[in-house]
Amino acid sequence: MQFERHDNGLTIEIGSEEEMERLGHGLAGLVTPGVVIGLIGPLGAGKTRLSRALAEALGVDPLAIASPTFVLIHEYEGAIPVYHFDAYRLPSADEFEALGAADYFGGEGVCLVEWADLVLDRLPREAWLLRIEPTGPEQRRVEARFPFHSPVAEALAQRLTAV
Repeated sequence: MQFERHDNGLTIEIGSEEEMERLGHGLAGLVTPGVVIGLIGPLGAGKTRLSRALAEALGVDPLAIASPTFVLIHEYEGAIPVYHFDAYRLPSADEFEALGAADYFGGEGVCLVEWADLVLDRLPREAWLLRIEPTGPEQRRVEARFPFHSPVAEALAQRLTAV
């Protein structure tokens, strides 16, 4: 895994599914209640793989974690509750809002929103955004953006270096 720092984020080159899991574990060590993470990328990019790794690292039962494509919100109990959303099948951002997603934001859990690009204007300004682009069969480029002047990018870089 390689990464490059930016003003308010990182570009991370992922070489395997194991490295995607490592990224999820690294993020799990940084989330706090109320964090919203928007995941953006095409089908098969690794949004659910990353979500699963993050949730597992927070103590969620791995057998309970599923893609939220057909059930639009999954709630998981872990060290921090995990709320896993999927905006793919929603006809509009208004429908996402009607689900009551905003009621989860800023609460006691971490929110993972797959297909966040479809509902960006409904996410909090301080949401973390991860754009995942396939660059090969298992390779991915992750553009991670955090709120400006946030220490999260540096802390994530330290976690990825330490492993």
